[in-house]
Amino acid sequence: MWRVMTALGLMAAAAAAGAAENQPDPNAPTVPALWKEQEINFYYQSFTTFYSCNSLEDKVKGLLIQLGADPKLKVHSSGCEGGNTIARMPTVRIKLSSLVVVTPEVLADLEKNRSKRELTARVRGERPKGTEAADQFPAYWKRVSLGRERGKVELQPGDCDLIDQLKRKVIPRLAVRIVKEDIRCSPNQLTLGQPRLDVDVLTKVPEPHDATQSK
Repeated sequence: MWRVMTALGLMAAAAAAGAAENQPDPNAPTVPALWKEQEINFYYQSFTTFYSCNSLEDKVKGLLIQLGADPKLKVHSSGCEGGNTIARMPTVRIKLSSLVVVTPEVLADLEKNRSKRELTARVRGERPKGTEAADQFPAYWKRVSLGRERGKVELQPGDCDLIDQLKRKVIPRLAVRIVKEDIRCSPNQLTLGQPRLDVDVLTKVPEPHDATQSK
């Protein structure tokens, strides 16, 4: 009985810790943010680590969600005959929505592409995301360590090239600030150490009903 109670206590503590991780620091400064849709394409190249299209898509999708992308994002890769076939140099195509800090430049860019966004939203049967004040919300910078978060994508030493290429080709397009990195990819040989990338990710402040549901 004591062992059962101890196990239940550990599970409750873990759940409480997980819930605490999802809550923002009440003293953290906030900034106005908007969702921005964009497409990002890149070639994955490596001489040491190769993925099947399915595994590459799953890993990239999981990492992008950690980097603040809306979980409804779409990731497709080409360069292999089937989803489970190893691809030597696949093209990764990403369609996602991610947060951006509201600035005059961002508002001007969104306004310029308003008609295209409204047409796309009508085709999807969705409400168009505009630049009005109603579309803005508070956000804060949240520290994330890729590959080291409980229940998230786990990085292996062989993922070094992938993380390096995401850092150079994808992260600059997102509201992500690199804080610390340990990415030591060795050309033509498998890297022994696990790659590490600590970043600050722009994250929406939970609304009251979201906080209630997470309890």
